[in-house]
Amino acid sequence: MKNFLLLSLILVTNFIFAQDDLLSIVNEGNEKKHEKVFATFKTYKLGNAQTIETVKKKHLDFRISHRFGNVYNSALEPNALNEAAHTYFGFDNASDIRWSFDYGVTDNITIGIGRSRFRETYDGSLKWKILSQTQDFHIPLSIALFADLGYTSVKSDQLYAGIVKDFNTNDLHRFNYFTQLIIASKLTNWLSLELLPSYLHRNFIKQSINANNKAEDTNGLFSLGFGARIKVTKRMCLIGDYFYNFSPYFQNNTSVYNPLALGFELETGGHVFSMFFTNSPALIENSFIPYTTDTWTKGQVKFGFCISRTFSL
Repeated sequence: MKNFLLLSLILVTNFIFAQDDLLSIVNEGNEKKHEKVFATFKTYKLGNAQTIETVKKKHLDFRISHRFGNVYNSALEPNALNEAAHTYFGFDNASDIRWSFDYGVTDNITIGIGRSRFRETYDGSLKWKILSQTQDFHIPLSIALFADLGYTSVKSDQLYAGIVKDFNTNDLHRFNYFTQLIIASKLTNWLSLELLPSYLHRNFIKQSINANNKAEDTNGLFSLGFGARIKVTKRMCLIGDYFYNFSPYFQNNTSVYNPLALGFELETGGHVFSMFFTNSPALIENSFIPYTTDTWTKGQVKFGFCISRTFSL
């Protein structure tokens, strides 16, 4: 009887300790499930669009972006192919070149400066990630705010070209403002999507009317962007983004179009190369959202690439 009681006590004790070990494993699993998702996107930007990613604290992202001329333009018929060959399919021309520096103030706050060839635009930006997705989808989305202040330094005769100037020159006319909410989710290890409701305001615009619906261009306009990243291999991803402008001026307009970019990313060590085709001539939202005058349907697409390097400071 004593031996039976002793054996029973040993079994009960082992069961209690085993139960504690199992609970510990379960708790550890729950903690891991609530860990944040990293690398929803691989870089700070896709083709044209911003991503949810911010620069790591005390790191500096140096980026060189280049946009060439049109690969082809069917509007130049009957010599469209000949014209394309003379420009080496756009490589002889540059519609925009941009350098930029983005610094991580914290892991969730990034500030940046840059200069673009298109409209000689200088800009300063802020990106603040306010919510991070978790691996178990307890928080299914990541959300960030992005804001950019642009200033064009083109000569006054270019800024006011084509209009009857019966008003005083004002330096405030050179400013534009862009605000965006970035909503993203890493749905699987190979698929990431994002939604980008955006608002742009330009202090000065030239009067322009859509010939098809008589709608006028306006200083402020809303647009909605979409972005995607599809992982193909460990180091290569397909990327794409598109912006739809809600202003009536952009509806059925044969002079301005919605920007679309399609391409891929290639990671090699500390470098990330983004290469893509787009109908947009410009590299920042303040410019490519309102000033895309080319369309994919006429072959008016431009090759673009971006090389970024991150430095620890």
